[in-house]
Amino acid sequence: MTDDIPGTEPVQPEPDLPWTDEALLAVEAVVLDVPGVTDLYRGRTSVGNAVGSAVAAVRRIGSSEAAPRIAVDGTTLRIVIGTDGAAPAPTVAHAVHDAVLAAARSAGRQPTRIDVRVARIG
Repeated sequence: MTDDIPGTEPVQPEPDLPWTDEALLAVEAVVLDVPGVTDLYRGRTSVGNAVGSAVAAVRRIGSSEAAPRIAVDGTTLRIVIGTDGAAPAPTVAHAVHDAVLAAARSAGRQPTRIDVRVARIG
């Protein structure tokens, strides 16, 4: 049994920090700094998370707070970009993925998946 061997106890991961609007807006800035990205569009979430997003949007009405365009679906980030067409879209999408993952990790967050979709090329 490994339970009797010191140092073999299962390690419980620390709970992931929640994605706040401020954290998502910071990630948006990172996305827009990736060479080849020209636009960032609103991502879509699953039905359950869409209800929460709609409630949050209603709360923002009348406030000066900008709504994040990156969608959070559980521990998945959904990002929809437009590219300038100068570099291949898959290369730009991969660079966005890497930049978002680095930004998330530096902010103490660990998304399980980062979906980057290219909505427009050029």
